[in-house]
Amino acid sequence: MNNNHLISSFIPVVALLAASNVSAQDSAALDEILVTAQKREQSLQDVPLSVTAISGEDIVEGGITSFLDVAMETPNFTMTVYNIGEPQYFIRGIGTTLDSAGADPAVATFIDEVYIGRAGGSSMDLYDLERVEVLRGPQGTLFGKNVVGGAISIHTSKPSDEFTSKIGLTVGNYDAISVRGLISGSISDTVNGSFSFSKRGRDGYVENVVDGKDYHDEDNISLRGQLAFAPSDAAEIRLIVDWSEDDHAGNCRNVNNLSLNDPLGLAAVYPPVIDSTTGGDIRKCASSLGAHQKREIGGLTARIDWDLTNSTLTSITAYRETDYSWSEDLAAMPLGATPFNLIDAAVEDSDQISQELRLTSTGDGSVDWLVGAFFMEENVERAENFVGSFGPPIAAAGFVLLDGDIIYAQENKTTSTALYGQVDWHISDSFSWSIGGRYANDDKKITQALINLEDPAFDSAVLSAMLGFPIDLVILGIPANGPGELFAFVATGDPSVLNVPYTANASDDWSEFVPSTSFSWRFGDNNLVYFAASKGYKSGAYVAQRTTPETAVIPLEPEFATNFEIGLKTQFADDRVRLNASVFTIDYTDLQVFRLVGSLLVGASADATSSGLELDMTALLTDNWVVKASYGYLDAEYDKFISGSDDFKGNTLPRSADSSFSINSNYTFNLNGGSTIDFGLNYTQKGDYFIEVSNSPASKEDGFGLLNASLAWASADGSWEAVAWGKNLTDEEFRTHSIISNIAGTVDLWNTPATYGLTVNYSFK
Repeated sequence: MNNNHLISSFIPVVALLAASNVSAQDSAALDEILVTAQKREQSLQDVPLSVTAISGEDIVEGGITSFLDVAMETPNFTMTVYNIGEPQYFIRGIGTTLDSAGADPAVATFIDEVYIGRAGGSSMDLYDLERVEVLRGPQGTLFGKNVVGGAISIHTSKPSDEFTSKIGLTVGNYDAISVRGLISGSISDTVNGSFSFSKRGRDGYVENVVDGKDYHDEDNISLRGQLAFAPSDAAEIRLIVDWSEDDHAGNCRNVNNLSLNDPLGLAAVYPPVIDSTTGGDIRKCASSLGAHQKREIGGLTARIDWDLTNSTLTSITAYRETDYSWSEDLAAMPLGATPFNLIDAAVEDSDQISQELRLTSTGDGSVDWLVGAFFMEENVERAENFVGSFGPPIAAAGFVLLDGDIIYAQENKTTSTALYGQVDWHISDSFSWSIGGRYANDDKKITQALINLEDPAFDSAVLSAMLGFPIDLVILGIPANGPGELFAFVATGDPSVLNVPYTANASDDWSEFVPSTSFSWRFGDNNLVYFAASKGYKSGAYVAQRTTPETAVIPLEPEFATNFEIGLKTQFADDRVRLNASVFTIDYTDLQVFRLVGSLLVGASADATSSGLELDMTALLTDNWVVKASYGYLDAEYDKFISGSDDFKGNTLPRSADSSFSINSNYTFNLNGGSTIDFGLNYTQKGDYFIEVSNSPASKEDGFGLLNASLAWASADGSWEAVAWGKNLTDEEFRTHSIISNIAGTVDLWNTPATYGLTVNYSFK
């Protein structure tokens, strides 16, 4: 790690900006950005953290509709998607691919300050939002639970006291059509309310040549209702209920990179099949399975803010549910056409209840403080079915290939509690010192089972009673008379472990104190330099897909991250230019790593270091022209990682793009009569990264860039708006997910091709 190079490149930037005295051409200035990255409302420029804040206006103007869009515009944030229930977030090289019921995300998501326990419950429709904040690096003190990589904090728009109503229609290629609308306003002198809805649909962009259907489509409906009560001048109550449902045709993968990955010498079998089916077109697939993806998310949040003498008491009570099921063909070839077929299907039901109490100072003295307590109970039931075939069974490369039909079933209960606090001491007008800490405890109780559906002794009713939850092939999307044979690698070489179902019960708990501190120095009116040190903690995890009861009860150790960061936040040229920069280094201990060994996802622990640079800039070049840019540099590698006979020391962490860059330009033309035309141009680029810990050539994803553009007209009174837009206009192609096959090549999912359309919005006045 060349940390000296990072720091030496950063210091001249600080010196240059501190000395700059650029004159402004006009009187306009950038709007202040307010965030709650420290659990209190502050200007972004006063927060000693590396934060990217995207306002609701920026979300609309930039055509941001998903977390994939957010990741493209955030330095050192990479996102891949296995399926609708398993988005994979990586910030500064840290994330996770484990989908076990007994594991947690490394990058946490919060919706209106409510922690979302399962990653599949966080990928929401980005409509009617106040802002999205991406906090990079461990946020263990204030956000606490499982934020070793960072936090994504979503804030929905509050009900307004003035009547607002809007409806919009979007049409586009691939028969895309969406309708969105909202209404907000005063219900009485003390009650405001709002309701928003979104209905999105689009045909798939991948043709399955076997069944003739299109996959990778969209079909989502999302609803949100809110009530805000003000029973007195000192109290405010906010109730939020939301619900969304997705019903997609699902994933359809294709095979690539045969020349780069052929461990069993079978690559020669595939080209004739590919030529006769997809012809190598990444927008085609050839699967005998009718895949699907379904998801339902719902939640209720009650927030109370009560102003006391020089402090505010905040209570956030929430209940959330996330249910989803999916099935897909992981071999990506027609049944019988190649030696190998493997179908993967899963169903997961989860619910959580959480309570946070927080007391925050509101005085104007030299000390700001807050103290809080957190409780959460989460229940997850998950079953994953592997059905495959390989004929005839052979032994090769240390693995035994089997036929069969198995389910890995899990039921996990996690109880989390925490006490936390932070004190900010403003030593003078220029210097501030912050110190905080969090004591957290996580308790997990899990039941795991391996079920051999081809064993004559298998009795689903008996096993369901034993586990306490139903085992039902129908809800997994695999009919009882389906392919019926499982192919599995067993690293032990002993097939007998699959022949007898087992159940195993385990429990463990982990406690940790997580400290943080920062020093900040303000020079001039708009310049802040800070140093921050923080620690992140992620609880231990139980790994799915264990083949023996002995291994099923052994958890991975907790994961720790220690972050050191130097940052600059500045505005100059009469507040027409804003530049925020940081350099950081993070040491990770017992990093929970998951990799495919055979057909099993194997967990192990590793040590790693991640260092880098992040820049965010906004410039008001003229009263009509705004340019925003961001840049990230990342050097993340394993310091210690041995898995089996493999030593991965020095390898780059997966999904760690060596660089990322984004620039947005918006220019507004004022027309006669008061109407306006806004031209928006966005280009984002991600550097090279590896998908798998081995850093094999087949797992390398070359850097790519995306070009988006929009042309918007708005009427003089603001009631009408028409936007012509296009995304990925150069039709760039890159993998959004890849499985490095143990047979031959890679089995891949690809990004959305070029899309374009027209959106018309009408606001009722």
